Amino acid sequence: MAKSAKLGIGFLGFLLLASGVLAQQTSRPTIELINVRGNRRINLETCRFYIQSREGDPYDPARLEYDLRSLYKANFFENIEVQESDGDAGKIITFIVKEKPLIRAIEYVGNKSFTESNILDEFKERKVGLTVDSQYEPSKIRAAERSLKNLMIQNGKPLGTVHSEIEKIPPSSVRVRFVMDEGTKVRIGKIRFVGNRLFSESTLKDALKMNKEHSIYTMFKGTDKYHSEKLEYDLEVNLKAYYQERGYMQVQIGQPVTRIFEGPRGVIPMIRKTREQFFIEVPIDAGDQFHIGKLELQNCGILDCGKLVTVFGMHKGDIANYKRIKDTLENIKKLYGNLGYINWSYLPEYKTDNKNKTIDINFDFQPDKQFFVHRINFAGNTKTRDKVMRREFVLEEGKIFSSAALDASVMRLNQLGYFDKIEEKDYEVKPDDKTGLVDVNVKVKEKSQRSIGFTGGVSGISGSFLGVNYADNNFMGRGENLDVSFTGGTRETNFNVSFTEPYLMDTRWSMGVQLFDQRFRYDTYSAYGITNFYTGQPTELFTQKTAGTTVTFSRRLGHGYWSLASSYTFQDIGISNIAPGFETFALGQFTGFTTSSNPQDVLTGIIRSEITPAMSYNSTNSYFNPSRGTSMNLSLGISGGALGGDFSMIKPSIEVRHFFPDKWLTHGRNVFGFRFMSQYIQAYGNSSIPFFERSFIGGENTIRGFDIRSISPLAISSTPQFDSNGNPVIDLKTGLRKVNSTIISIGGDTTGVFNFEYRIPIAGPLSLAPFYDMGISHVSRTQSLGDFGASRIDIVSSTNNTFRSSTGLEVQFVLPVISAPIRLIFAYNPMILQDTIMVGNTPLSLKEPRRNIRFTVGRSF
Repeated sequence: MAKSAKLGIGFLGFLLLASGVLAQQTSRPTIELINVRGNRRINLETCRFYIQSREGDPYDPARLEYDLRSLYKANFFENIEVQESDGDAGKIITFIVKEKPLIRAIEYVGNKSFTESNILDEFKERKVGLTVDSQYEPSKIRAAERSLKNLMIQNGKPLGTVHSEIEKIPPSSVRVRFVMDEGTKVRIGKIRFVGNRLFSESTLKDALKMNKEHSIYTMFKGTDKYHSEKLEYDLEVNLKAYYQERGYMQVQIGQPVTRIFEGPRGVIPMIRKTREQFFIEVPIDAGDQFHIGKLELQNCGILDCGKLVTVFGMHKGDIANYKRIKDTLENIKKLYGNLGYINWSYLPEYKTDNKNKTIDINFDFQPDKQFFVHRINFAGNTKTRDKVMRREFVLEEGKIFSSAALDASVMRLNQLGYFDKIEEKDYEVKPDDKTGLVDVNVKVKEKSQRSIGFTGGVSGISGSFLGVNYADNNFMGRGENLDVSFTGGTRETNFNVSFTEPYLMDTRWSMGVQLFDQRFRYDTYSAYGITNFYTGQPTELFTQKTAGTTVTFSRRLGHGYWSLASSYTFQDIGISNIAPGFETFALGQFTGFTTSSNPQDVLTGIIRSEITPAMSYNSTNSYFNPSRGTSMNLSLGISGGALGGDFSMIKPSIEVRHFFPDKWLTHGRNVFGFRFMSQYIQAYGNSSIPFFERSFIGGENTIRGFDIRSISPLAISSTPQFDSNGNPVIDLKTGLRKVNSTIISIGGDTTGVFNFEYRIPIAGPLSLAPFYDMGISHVSRTQSLGDFGASRIDIVSSTNNTFRSSTGLEVQFVLPVISAPIRLIFAYNPMILQDTIMVGNTPLSLKEPRRNIRFTVGRSF
C-alpha cells in the first residue's frame, strides 16, 4: 500500500512538471510576418536570402540580431533598423533598410599629366573597384584618392593634391568628382651618397637605372621623376648589385633621406631643371671586400659537379662576384630545365672569414626527378588542324621535357603567322610530381587567314595602281599557302598564282609553285636631267614583259632555324619601247650571243633558265612585325650554260635582317630593326649582263628618299653619225666626225643597301618609324657591259662611286582591307649625287633632290 502511494505521488509530480513545461512553451510568441521596407533596387527575394528567420518560427531576439548582421555583410545597405510589433497571432518583424547609393557618374578634374585611361589602368592595378553603376563606398573613394595621388607622384607632381566631391542624384544615386591640383613639376635635382669612399659619385649614379638627375636624356626616359618605391627598388637591386659584383658582399644601404628644395635651374631652354627639386641623400656602408675561398657543388645528378664549377669562371682568390654567381645559377637552372629537371633548386651555404676576408660557397643542388612530356594540348584552333601545329613543335610527347624546346616550339608557331602572337601567358606547363609527367597546354587565337580584297593607290614601283587578290596562308586549315593576285598600274601589270605545301607528303620537304605574267615599265628620272622636254616628267626607258614559272623545294635542317632550298625558274622575256639614246647600250648587249644580224630580232622570246640554290636562317619571333630575332638568306642564281637560255650569268646575293626590343628607353615596347643586303652579277662564257638584269636601287624598299630605280651609275653613250650611204658625217667647223652623245643610266653589277628603323607603335594600327638608309650601285666589271661596235659607253666615274643616304620619318597605318601598311614617308637625303659633267660639248648639272615625300603601300623589310 505504501509502495502504491509512492508511485502515485511520483506520477502526479511528473504530470505537474510536464504541464508546466508545456505551458511555458505555449506562452512563447511566434513570428507572424516578416516585412522589408525601403528597398528599391534590391528585391525582396534577395533580402529574404540573408534573413534566416522564417514566419512561424519562435520569436528569438538573438536570431534577429544574427539576421541584422547578415544583411549588413551583404553590403547592399548603409543603414538597417529592425522593428517588431504585435500581430493577431504573433510578432510582426519589419526590416527598414536604406540602400547604398549607386555611382551614376565619375568625373576627373585637373589631371593634366596623365589621361583618364591612365587612371583606369592604375585603378585596375591597385584593385580599387570603383566603376560607374557600382555601389558608393567611402573606403573605395579613399583608395581612389590614394591612387590618384600616386599617379601624380609618378608623373613628377609630388606636391599635388586631390579631394573628392559627392553630389547626390535623386532618388538614390551619386556623382563622384575627383578634383586634382597637380601643382608644379618637381624633378630629381641632386643625388648624393654619404659614406662612400670607394667609387666616384658619377659611378654610383650610373649604377642607378631608374633614378637619375634631371638632364635632356632623362627628360624622355622619365627617370628624373621621384617615386619612393622606385627608388627603394633601385637601391636594393641595382646599387647593391654594383657593390656585390665587386666583392662587397656585406654592403648596407640605409634609408634614403629626401627633401624638396629650390635649387639652381640652369640657363639652357628645354633642359632647365624645375624650380622645385628633389634632393636625395643615400647612406652607404660598403663593408669589406671579400675574395673566393672555396666554391663547391654537390648532388649534381646526371651532370658533373667538377665541370659545372668551371662554368662560374671563378677561382680561389678571385673577387667574389655575386652577380656572376647569380647569373651562372640561372643558366644552370635553364640547363637542368632543358634536361627535364624542371623542379631543380639549390641550397646555398656561405661561410665568411672576416679575418682573411674570404668566403666559402657551397651549393647543394636538388635536381628532383626528371620529367617527360605526357600530352601537348591545343585550344582555340577552330580552323587550323592539330597536325599543322604539332609538326612545328620541337617538343614531342613521350620525350624528355625541355624548356628550350618549348620556347623554340612557340616561336615556330608564331613564325607561321596564323595566330595572334602567342605570349608566355598563353601556354602553361602542368607537371605531375607523382608520375613525373608534364602536360603542355597552348591556347591560340586564330587570325583571319583568308582574304579577298581590292587594293589601289600610288606606289613608286607600280605608279597609280588597282588590284584584286585572294590569299589564304592556311588553306583549309592544312597550313598550305594559296595566293592569286592581279594588279594593274601605269608602270606595272602583274598576274600571279602561287601555291606552297610546307610539308610535302608529311615530310620535312617543302614545295612551292608559282606562275606569273608581268609587265613593267622602267622610267628615267628628273634627278639626271633626262626627262621629257615638254612636261618635265620621267619618260619611259623601256618596257619588259615576262611570263614564266618557278618551282621551289626546301627543307628545314633538324629542329633548328636553318633551311636549305633550291628553285628553278623559266622565263620568256620580251623588251619593247626602248627610248632613243638608250638603244645603243641596250642592243649592244645582245651582239655576243644572237645569230641575227639585227639585234632587234631578239627583243622578243628571250629565254632565261635559272637554278638558285639557297640557304636561310630565321629566328624572328613573328611573321609580321617581329620584335626580336635574326633572319638571313644566302642564294646563288645560275642561269644559262648547261641550263640553256639566251644569256649566262651568276648572281650571288645575301640579305640579313635583325630585330631587338628597345630595353633602354621604352622597356621593350619599341623595336630596333636593321637590314643589310648585297648582290653581285657576273656574266660568263660569251654572254654579257642584259640591261634588264642590272641592279638599280632607290625607292620605298631600298633608299626611301630617292625615286624607284633612280640610283645607278651613269654613262655617256657616244654614237658616230652616218649618212644614207653608210659614210661618217663630218662636222664642217671642226673637221671631225659628228657624234651623238647621250647620258644614260646603265645599272650596276654590284649593289649594297643598309637600312635602319626604330619602330614605335602609337595606337592600334598606327605606328611611326624613324629611319636611315644608305646604299650604292656600282659597276665593277666594265667588260660585262657588252659590245657596242663603233659606239662607245663611258661610265661617269663620280656616279659610279657615290654612296646615297636618306633619313626621316615614316608613318604607317594598317587598314583591315589591306594586308600591308599604308606608308607616308618624309625623307631628307644627306648624301646625294651633285656634279657637273660634259655630254659632248654640253655641260650638264646633276643634283639629286634633298627632300622627298612619298606615299606607298607595302612593307619596308
